[in-house]
Amino acid sequence: MLALHNILNGIWMMDAAFANNYIPLVASFIKGERLQVASSRISDNEEEITCNNGIALAMIQNDSYVISEYGRFGRPEDAPENSLAIIYITDAITKHDQECGPSGMQTKSDLLKRCYANERISSVVLVIDSGGGEGRAMRLMAETIGQRNKPVGAFIDDFCCSAAYGIASACDYVCANSALAEIGSIGTYITLVDYTERFKLLGINIQEIYATASTDKNKEFRDAIAGKPEALIAYVDNFNEYFLSMIESNRGDKLQGDRKVWGTGKTWNAGKSLELGIIDSVDTFENFINYFNS
Repeated sequence: MLALHNILNGIWMMDAAFANNYIPLVASFIKGERLQVASSRISDNEEEITCNNGIALAMIQNDSYVISEYGRFGRPEDAPENSLAIIYITDAITKHDQECGPSGMQTKSDLLKRCYANERISSVVLVIDSGGGEGRAMRLMAETIGQRNKPVGAFIDDFCCSAAYGIASACDYVCANSALAEIGSIGTYITLVDYTERFKLLGINIQEIYATASTDKNKEFRDAIAGKPEALIAYVDNFNEYFLSMIESNRGDKLQGDRKVWGTGKTWNAGKSLELGIIDSVDTFENFINYFNS
């Protein structure tokens, strides 16, 4: 499961404090310990509709949107007339579904497209509470948001950093729930693990034999392990350039200041984020969803 999500060598857009929560899980994986996970989910075949494979709904009552009773989830195709779809994005953002956690951005992207296809859904809200995750997962979801045929808003439920903010920035409107919400960490890094010493302790001697012509194969990683990370830094810089350019394109004139102000990886509270043009407002969820009814 961790290998699937490129935990040990992937490009990450993630707040460091948030990422540290996963260290025990990664350490167990490296040690070869058995991970206790639920059975793999295939969302299209699930009988129970939850936040992982469905949407919550808000319906117009007395000229205001009201969340569906008990917060129940349903299929986008079952939404009533003039409803607002709510999709939750929480925890570490991954491209594929997590066996022991939330669904990945492939599933969320599919849900969003299904909302686009239903004319009874007037708009979509992404409720985000995440410190970030895989860069490629962010790209996938941001591209799907860019294909919208109806308004898509982002509501930050306390935490929206790095890749999570990249997704939020692609929306029409971004609102935080509290002045204490943490937002930003717009930056990129890569994880690189050298197993050499551990394998030696296990009595395993691994030799990598490359073809004569394959002089550049894995060179960035081999050089970094040898103490020369310059090429790998350039590799990460390329992803970071995409990330920063995407934020500039998505937020446009709303941004206050250039990359040296907001694009260094720093995290801010909602007040400073509002000042920088990173978000559009700080408000309650009820007021936010009714923004789409005004």
